[in-house]
Amino acid sequence: MLSFRLIAMQDGGAVGAMVPVTGTGDFTLPGFAGSAVSSMTIKVNDYVALRAMIRNDYDGRLVDILDLEV
Repeated sequence: MLSFRLIAMQDGGAVGAMVPVTGTGDFTLPGFAGSAVSSMTIKVNDYVALRAMIRNDYDGRLVDILDLEV
């Protein structure tokens, strides 16, 4: 099982609740007090491939692979 949460972009900052991700689908990560983001929905298209990549091939922080467009 994988778990995701929103985190403040500073060391020792606030964090949202962990959300277990157990398969393919949409998952909503709740925000936290003082955050500009009240929640974020993520979509997992291929849980098996994502889990394998994180467990076997990726040694950094997952935040490093997010693609944000403004």
